[in-house]
Amino acid sequence: MKKFTYPILLLSIAGALLSGILLMQHYYPDAKIGFITCGTGIFNPCLSLAQSGYATIFKVPIAAYGLLWFLLTVFILLIADYAGGRYNAFALAVFLPMSVVGVAADIVLAIILIKIQIFCSFCVATYGANVAILALVLLWYRSAKQTEGFSLKGALREMIAAGASADRKAFHSAFILFIFLLAFSVFATSHVLKIKTETAKIPQSKAAAFLQNFFRSPVEKLDLPEIGITLGNPNAEITIVVFTDFLCSACYQFYRNEMFILSKYRDRVKIVYYNYPLDKNCNQDLKRTVYKNSCLASRALLTAYDRGFVEEYIIKHFADYQNTHSRYTTEIALDAFNQIDVGKRGGMTAEQFRDYMNSPLITGRLNEHLQLAKQLNVNATPTLFIGGRRLVGVPPVELLENILENELANSRRSH
Repeated sequence: MKKFTYPILLLSIAGALLSGILLMQHYYPDAKIGFITCGTGIFNPCLSLAQSGYATIFKVPIAAYGLLWFLLTVFILLIADYAGGRYNAFALAVFLPMSVVGVAADIVLAIILIKIQIFCSFCVATYGANVAILALVLLWYRSAKQTEGFSLKGALREMIAAGASADRKAFHSAFILFIFLLAFSVFATSHVLKIKTETAKIPQSKAAAFLQNFFRSPVEKLDLPEIGITLGNPNAEITIVVFTDFLCSACYQFYRNEMFILSKYRDRVKIVYYNYPLDKNCNQDLKRTVYKNSCLASRALLTAYDRGFVEEYIIKHFADYQNTHSRYTTEIALDAFNQIDVGKRGGMTAEQFRDYMNSPLITGRLNEHLQLAKQLNVNATPTLFIGGRRLVGVPPVELLENILENELANSRRSH
């Protein structure tokens, strides 16, 4: 039977590892391991799934149930392999209905993913592991039936027989106790992770005061020309206007927040960037340069937007932000360009990208952004406008969500 049990054991261990990663990803979606499960795009499928309402059952992440499922499979297999004899038949009797239920649950989850149009690579991998386990269990069942006369009903009846020996009863009791402790450990770990992530949130009283002050601020009449750098659905209900410096530390934090926003609200919210580099090289209204060569960064992003690969470029631009923002040069701008897939550059070469950055077209576009910032009295980055209300700095993402929920509600009422 080992030709069936060992592959099932390996698949279960792999499934447990995948489920563990998904559980961590649920609570820490911006962790470095996220690039494995979610990719590096601005639109993050893990974030979308976690915030969709379909990622939990009874407020517990589905990944925790998956982890428990695979760990239980590993435990049963190890017991059967160690004890031998009739315990192999008992393991098969448990696995047969258990695997069918697991695959049935995965089919439901896969249908949900299709419905909400989110692709989760690791989720699909766990579904594949369960399907492979079921296939091996069915082969195991057929082999045991032919060679040993295995009967599912008979094995189950023998497992729960009232006249079982004292040793068998002791084993059953220990097995049930272990399952309880295993479930408690998995769900307790999930709860601890939840508490740790929630403690980072700002107190409710401060959040309420912030939102009250924001919605009391005046609504400014904005007549913005369509010269900004747009991320998201161009026809979205809500627009977040951001005056930014692409080397600014706070602007980098906003970039990290925008991945949450765009992933959660997807087609309903868009972000429009206007450049306000804190660099006297192009921004003559400044008294001093704060971020050297941020004019150059603005030119690079404007070029990428004009040539149709701004999403890919902004990801590469911020990928190594901590090491590059203080020493930004043309070479670093070109290095970000060279990391983009050739097929997404539209046939552009690095030399052409550099020339385009310094072209009169991009110079004129940057000057238009700076002139617009001057008209609106923007003097700090990032400066946001949401629903016409000004917000300077980067509030926590949960406050941005509250603001957007209010704006979306107003949008629904107006329609």
